[in-house]
Amino acid sequence: MRFGRGFLGRSAELASEDITPGAVFCKSATKGDLMEVAKVLSVCRNRGIPHVRFEVGYKHPSFRSFRDFRVLALSSFSRQYPDRL
Repeated sequence: MRFGRGFLGRSAELASEDITPGAVFCKSATKGDLMEVAKVLSVCRNRGIPHVRFEVGYKHPSFRSFRDFRVLALSSFSRQYPDRL
């Protein structure tokens, strides 16, 4: 189940079942035409805490995107990348 925007426009955390390998999310706040996009590579547990391994890229009409790989706790990931594409 995915939660939408809450009261006053704040976004609720995504449900863990929405964050699966291959899913793509973006940050809701972007600057101009710049969009930060995260593609989930895997979800695993580290010492009992679920973590998301993902590829992050930046899209803009005037330049090619670059990619980087990161890991965040699932709760942090869902707060930073609340919008599923």
